Amino acid sequence: MTWNEDSGTVSRAFDDWKWNDRENRAFLRLSAQWSDKAYQQTWDEAEESFAARFDPDRHYGDEHLDVFEDAVDGLWPHSYTWITEASVVKNAVTAFEVYLEKALQEALGSSLTMESKKHTIRLAAPPKFESPGWKTLVTAHKVLGTEVETDEVTRARELRHLLTHQNGELRSEDALARFRDLDADRGQDEIHRARIGGKVPLGVPRVLTILDSLAAVIRTADAPAWAMCWSPAGRERWSEVMTKLYEQKCIVVEAV
Repeated sequence: MTWNEDSGTVSRAFDDWKWNDRENRAFLRLSAQWSDKAYQQTWDEAEESFAARFDPDRHYGDEHLDVFEDAVDGLWPHSYTWITEASVVKNAVTAFEVYLEKALQEALGSSLTMESKKHTIRLAAPPKFESPGWKTLVTAHKVLGTEVETDEVTRARELRHLLTHQNGELRSEDALARFRDLDADRGQDEIHRARIGGKVPLGVPRVLTILDSLAAVIRTADAPAWAMCWSPAGRERWSEVMTKLYEQKCIVVEAV
Protein backbone atom coordinates (compact mmCIF):
# COMPACT_ATOMS: atom_id res chain seq x y z
CA MET A 1 0.00 0.00 0.00
CA THR A 2 1.32 3.43 -0.96
CA TRP A 3 0.16 7.02 -0.48
CA ASN A 4 -2.75 7.78 -2.78
CA GLU A 5 -4.98 10.82 -2.50
CA ASP A 6 -7.65 9.44 -4.84
CA SER A 7 -8.20 6.36 -2.69
CA GLY A 8 -7.96 8.31 0.57
CA THR A 9 -4.68 6.68 1.57
CA VAL A 10 -3.42 9.86 3.22
CA SER A 11 -2.65 11.14 6.69
CA ARG A 12 -5.37 12.43 8.96
CA ALA A 13 -3.59 15.77 8.89
CA PHE A 14 -3.97 15.81 5.10
CA ASP A 15 -7.71 15.15 5.36
CA ASP A 16 -8.06 18.08 7.77
CA TRP A 17 -6.06 20.38 5.50
CA LYS A 18 -7.95 19.33 2.37
CA TRP A 19 -11.26 20.23 3.99
CA ASN A 20 -9.88 23.65 4.95
CA ASP A 21 -8.54 24.19 1.43
CA ARG A 22 -11.96 23.35 0.00
CA GLU A 23 -13.61 25.83 2.35
CA ASN A 24 -11.13 28.55 1.41
CA ARG A 25 -11.79 28.11 -2.31
CA ALA A 26 -15.55 28.03 -1.76
CA PHE A 27 -15.40 31.15 0.42
CA LEU A 28 -13.48 32.98 -2.30
CA ARG A 29 -15.93 31.96 -5.01
CA LEU A 30 -19.19 32.34 -3.09
CA SER A 31 -18.23 35.67 -1.53
CA ALA A 32 -17.74 37.10 -5.01
CA GLN A 33 -21.09 35.75 -6.22
CA TRP A 34 -23.05 36.92 -3.21
CA SER A 35 -21.37 40.30 -2.84
CA ASP A 36 -21.83 41.15 -6.53
CA LYS A 37 -25.58 40.57 -6.22
CA ALA A 38 -25.87 42.39 -2.91
CA TYR A 39 -23.88 45.40 -4.06
CA GLN A 40 -25.86 45.67 -7.29
CA GLN A 41 -29.13 45.51 -5.36
CA THR A 42 -27.93 48.18 -2.94
CA TRP A 43 -26.80 50.37 -5.83
CA ASP A 44 -30.18 50.05 -7.57
CA GLU A 45 -32.01 50.87 -4.35
CA ALA A 46 -29.83 53.95 -3.84
CA GLU A 47 -30.61 55.18 -7.35
CA GLU A 48 -34.34 54.55 -6.90
CA SER A 49 -34.38 56.24 -3.50
CA PHE A 50 -32.63 59.31 -4.79
CA ALA A 51 -34.68 59.47 -8.00
CA ALA A 52 -37.88 59.55 -5.93
CA ARG A 53 -36.81 62.77 -4.20
CA PHE A 54 -34.67 64.35 -6.90
CA ASP A 55 -35.05 68.13 -7.13
CA PRO A 56 -33.12 69.78 -10.00
CA ASP A 57 -33.01 73.03 -8.04
CA ARG A 58 -31.32 71.39 -5.03
CA HIS A 59 -29.44 68.36 -6.35
CA TYR A 60 -26.52 67.83 -8.74
CA GLY A 61 -27.64 64.38 -9.82
CA ASP A 62 -24.96 62.17 -8.28
CA GLU A 63 -26.09 62.24 -4.65
CA HIS A 64 -27.09 58.61 -4.98
CA LEU A 65 -23.37 57.90 -4.44
CA ASP A 66 -23.71 59.22 -0.90
CA VAL A 67 -26.85 57.15 -0.37
CA PHE A 68 -25.00 54.04 -1.53
CA GLU A 69 -21.95 54.78 0.62
CA ASP A 70 -24.12 55.23 3.71
CA ALA A 71 -25.94 51.97 2.97
CA VAL A 72 -22.67 49.98 2.86
CA ASP A 73 -21.00 51.93 5.70
CA GLY A 74 -18.23 53.02 3.36
CA LEU A 75 -17.25 49.48 2.36
CA TRP A 76 -17.06 49.81 -1.42
CA PRO A 77 -16.90 46.66 -3.58
CA HIS A 78 -13.16 46.88 -4.22
CA SER A 79 -12.41 47.03 -0.50
CA TYR A 80 -14.78 44.14 0.23
CA THR A 81 -13.08 42.03 -2.40
CA TRP A 82 -9.60 42.87 -1.09
CA ILE A 83 -10.55 41.98 2.49
CA THR A 84 -12.01 38.67 1.31
CA GLU A 85 -8.92 37.78 -0.72
CA ALA A 86 -6.56 38.81 2.08
CA SER A 87 -8.43 36.66 4.59
CA VAL A 88 -8.17 33.65 2.28
CA VAL A 89 -4.40 34.12 1.89
CA LYS A 90 -3.90 34.46 5.65
CA ASN A 91 -6.07 31.46 6.44
CA ALA A 92 -4.43 29.32 3.75
CA VAL A 93 -0.89 30.03 4.97
CA THR A 94 -1.90 29.35 8.56
CA ALA A 95 -3.62 26.09 7.53
CA PHE A 96 -0.41 25.11 5.71
CA GLU A 97 1.63 25.57 8.88
CA VAL A 98 -0.97 23.72 10.96
CA TYR A 99 -0.79 20.81 8.51
CA LEU A 100 3.01 20.64 8.81
CA GLU A 101 2.74 20.41 12.59
CA LYS A 102 -0.12 17.88 12.69
CA ALA A 103 1.50 15.65 10.05
CA LEU A 104 4.71 15.50 12.05
CA GLN A 105 2.90 14.70 15.29
CA GLU A 106 0.90 11.99 13.53
CA ALA A 107 4.06 10.47 12.06
CA LEU A 108 5.87 10.46 15.40
CA GLY A 109 3.06 9.31 17.63
CA SER A 110 2.66 10.48 21.21
CA SER A 111 4.69 7.98 23.21
CA LEU A 112 7.40 5.33 23.18
CA THR A 113 8.97 2.92 25.59
CA MET A 114 12.67 3.11 26.44
CA GLU A 115 14.37 0.95 29.02
CA SER A 116 10.97 -0.38 30.10
CA LYS A 117 9.74 3.14 30.84
CA LYS A 118 7.04 5.01 28.97
CA HIS A 119 8.02 8.38 27.48
CA THR A 120 6.01 11.09 25.76
CA ILE A 121 7.09 12.62 22.45
CA ARG A 122 6.26 16.14 21.40
CA LEU A 123 7.57 18.64 18.92
CA ALA A 124 9.90 21.19 20.47
CA ALA A 125 8.22 24.56 20.95
CA PRO A 126 9.33 27.96 22.29
CA PRO A 127 8.63 28.64 25.97
CA LYS A 128 4.92 29.30 26.70
CA PHE A 129 3.91 28.13 23.20
CA GLU A 130 2.21 24.87 22.29
CA SER A 131 3.20 24.88 18.63
CA PRO A 132 6.74 24.60 17.23
CA GLY A 133 8.46 27.43 15.42
CA TRP A 134 8.86 27.60 11.66
CA LYS A 135 12.50 26.47 11.71
CA THR A 136 11.54 23.33 13.63
CA LEU A 137 8.81 22.47 11.13
CA VAL A 138 11.15 22.94 8.18
CA THR A 139 13.96 20.92 9.76
CA ALA A 140 11.70 18.08 10.88
CA HIS A 141 10.08 17.66 7.46
CA LYS A 142 13.51 17.72 5.86
CA VAL A 143 14.47 14.79 8.11
CA LEU A 144 11.37 12.97 6.87
CA GLY A 145 12.44 13.70 3.29
CA THR A 146 10.63 16.84 2.11
CA GLU A 147 11.77 20.41 1.51
CA VAL A 148 8.79 22.51 2.61
CA GLU A 149 10.48 25.91 2.54
CA THR A 150 10.24 26.46 -1.21
CA ASP A 151 10.47 29.87 -2.88
CA GLU A 152 6.69 29.88 -3.33
CA VAL A 153 6.09 29.07 0.32
CA THR A 154 8.53 31.78 1.41
CA ARG A 155 6.72 34.38 -0.72
CA ALA A 156 3.33 33.27 0.60
CA ARG A 157 4.48 33.52 4.22
CA GLU A 158 6.01 36.95 3.61
CA LEU A 159 2.76 38.12 2.03
CA ARG A 160 0.80 36.75 4.99
CA HIS A 161 3.09 38.73 7.31
CA LEU A 162 2.47 41.90 5.29
CA LEU A 163 -1.29 41.36 5.35
CA THR A 164 -1.36 40.54 9.05
CA HIS A 165 1.04 43.06 10.53
CA GLN A 166 0.77 45.97 8.08
CA ASN A 167 -2.75 45.42 6.73
CA GLY A 168 -1.20 44.95 3.30
CA GLU A 169 0.34 48.43 3.17
CA LEU A 170 3.41 48.81 0.94
CA ARG A 171 5.64 51.17 2.91
CA SER A 172 8.89 51.20 0.94
CA GLU A 173 10.45 50.70 -2.48
CA ASP A 174 11.78 47.37 -1.23
CA ALA A 175 8.29 46.21 -0.27
CA LEU A 176 6.94 47.45 -3.59
CA ALA A 177 9.54 45.44 -5.50
CA ARG A 178 9.01 42.29 -3.39
CA PHE A 179 5.21 42.21 -3.47
CA ARG A 180 4.26 43.79 -6.78
CA ASP A 181 2.47 41.40 -9.12
CA LEU A 182 2.05 42.64 -12.70
CA ASP A 183 -0.94 40.37 -13.31
CA ALA A 184 -2.65 41.67 -10.17
CA ASP A 185 -1.94 45.26 -11.28
CA ARG A 186 -3.36 44.68 -14.75
CA GLY A 187 -6.85 46.09 -15.12
CA GLN A 188 -6.68 48.09 -11.88
CA ASP A 189 -7.22 51.83 -11.90
CA GLU A 190 -4.30 54.01 -10.82
CA ILE A 191 -5.29 54.30 -7.16
CA HIS A 192 -5.50 50.52 -6.72
CA ARG A 193 -2.23 49.59 -8.40
CA ALA A 194 0.83 48.70 -6.33
CA ARG A 195 2.36 51.91 -4.94
CA ILE A 196 4.07 53.09 -1.80
CA GLY A 197 1.37 53.89 0.74
CA GLY A 198 -1.19 51.72 -1.01
CA LYS A 199 -2.27 48.16 -0.34
CA VAL A 200 -0.73 45.21 -2.11
CA PRO A 201 -2.95 44.17 -5.04
CA LEU A 202 -4.28 40.63 -4.77
CA GLY A 203 -6.97 39.36 -7.15
CA VAL A 204 -8.46 35.88 -7.49
CA PRO A 205 -5.78 34.52 -9.88
CA ARG A 206 -2.98 35.51 -7.50
CA VAL A 207 -4.79 34.04 -4.49
CA LEU A 208 -5.48 30.77 -6.28
CA THR A 209 -1.86 30.53 -7.39
CA ILE A 210 -0.81 30.82 -3.73
CA LEU A 211 -3.30 28.15 -2.67
CA ASP A 212 -2.11 25.85 -5.45
CA SER A 213 1.57 26.30 -4.54
CA LEU A 214 0.89 25.48 -0.88
CA ALA A 215 -1.20 22.48 -1.90
CA ALA A 216 1.61 21.14 -4.08
CA VAL A 217 4.07 21.21 -1.16
CA ILE A 218 1.57 19.52 1.17
CA ARG A 219 0.93 16.73 -1.32
CA THR A 220 4.67 16.16 -1.59
CA ALA A 221 5.16 16.22 2.19
CA ASP A 222 2.29 13.93 3.03
CA ALA A 223 3.65 10.81 1.36
CA PRO A 224 6.65 10.40 3.71
CA ALA A 225 4.64 11.63 6.71
CA TRP A 226 1.90 9.07 6.00
CA ALA A 227 4.48 6.32 5.45
CA MET A 228 6.09 6.94 8.83
CA CYS A 229 2.81 6.18 10.56
CA TRP A 230 0.91 3.83 8.29
CA SER A 231 3.29 1.76 6.15
CA PRO A 232 5.60 -1.09 7.24
CA ALA A 233 8.52 0.38 5.28
CA GLY A 234 8.01 3.75 6.93
CA ARG A 235 7.78 2.25 10.41
CA GLU A 236 11.13 0.54 9.85
CA ARG A 237 12.68 4.01 9.57
CA TRP A 238 10.93 5.29 12.69
CA SER A 239 13.83 4.81 15.15
CA GLU A 240 16.31 6.31 12.71
CA VAL A 241 14.10 9.32 12.07
CA MET A 242 13.41 9.78 15.77
CA THR A 243 17.14 9.83 16.50
CA LYS A 244 17.78 12.45 13.81
CA LEU A 245 14.91 14.60 15.02
CA TYR A 246 16.22 14.41 18.55
CA GLU A 247 19.73 15.34 17.40
CA GLN A 248 18.28 18.30 15.48
CA LYS A 249 16.39 19.38 18.63
CA CYS A 250 13.07 19.07 16.83
CA ILE A 251 11.47 16.85 19.46
CA VAL A 252 11.31 16.56 23.22
CA VAL A 253 11.20 13.12 24.84
CA GLU A 254 10.16 13.00 28.48
CA ALA A 255 9.59 10.17 30.92
CA VAL A 256 5.98 9.91 32.07
